[in-house]
Amino acid sequence: MLLHIFVSFCITFTLIILTYWPFAHPAPKDSLIKDFKPIIVGISFGLTGLILSGISLGYLEGTLINIHIVPLLFSGLIGGPWSMLISGIIMALASLIIIPTQSILSITSLSNINLLIISIGLALFALKKPVTLRTLVVYFYSLTLEITVMLTVVVSLPAMLKLEVIFGFIAYVLITFFTIYIVIKRIQATSEKIQLINRLKEKDYLTQLPNNLAIRSFAQGMALETDNFSVLHFDVDDMKEINIKYGHLAGDEIIKQLATIINNYVEAINGIAARVAGEEFYIILKDAPPAIALYHAEKLRYQIANHAFKIDHGQTTSLTVSIGISSSPDNALEFNELAIIAVQVTTDIKELGGNRVVHANNIEKMNEIST
Repeated sequence: MLLHIFVSFCITFTLIILTYWPFAHPAPKDSLIKDFKPIIVGISFGLTGLILSGISLGYLEGTLINIHIVPLLFSGLIGGPWSMLISGIIMALASLIIIPTQSILSITSLSNINLLIISIGLALFALKKPVTLRTLVVYFYSLTLEITVMLTVVVSLPAMLKLEVIFGFIAYVLITFFTIYIVIKRIQATSEKIQLINRLKEKDYLTQLPNNLAIRSFAQGMALETDNFSVLHFDVDDMKEINIKYGHLAGDEIIKQLATIINNYVEAINGIAARVAGEEFYIILKDAPPAIALYHAEKLRYQIANHAFKIDHGQTTSLTVSIGISSSPDNALEFNELAIIAVQVTTDIKELGGNRVVHANNIEKMNEIST
């Protein structure tokens, strides 16, 4: 009997962890798992529970200790209320059809009918109180109590046999649930740390804007969707003098304020901004030909030039930026080439005094005017 219990526990633990594993990490935005997650999770855990029904622990005279509530609850943790409803229906109805029973009043039949009822009720309740790692234990205790009451009141067995069934069920389901719960909790904590590390790798520590790595990744994906976009390269004029005058801490604060202005403007027009160096920023504008890019860049340059940047002790200072622009397909097709061109335009602007916006298409004209 003990060997049977241990084998059943190992199979249950392995199946549920393997079912959970594909959903342990966030799915890509356009993946099938993300689009139909509740359905896929519900079916996956429903089939897992159905397999477990076939190998459920034989307890005394053919009686089954059924632990359907374990896959049911973990399906709710991963996929939400509808996953629980789907998995519960699959386990209950399929078990009633597939697993032969002598009577509709047998403990196996009553267990599956009860599972169908609690799956519906649980899904409705979870719409208001979602299943999370914090609430999962409360849900588990509630369902364990409900099943214990059902076994006590409804099931017709001799008193001693009923006690053995009830205590066997409680002990087995407690050990199984909390072993799996602890492992999944560790997996989720590790997954969250990995996600955080990945986010930090793509975030600028000072401004929390995307960094050079992130914007290049974004640009590669966008280049596959359209060839009509513009790259803006920002560089703060005279940032070295600002750092000397007010200190590097004040300079960092100014950069943060500048990043907020840039990001707020860009978000409103569905662009993306990134900090790629000390006082350098990139902006990518999708579906923006040269004329549109020039319009937004000039508007943003004017907004920055007329903003009072705060420094400690109530001081403020003004700031100007030079903005070089390149566009696809006019100047190049790849982001890397466009970025190099935009940086060169910005460099030329700064050599002529800065505080202006120039597109790569007009750089020769600007040089002619300056000479």
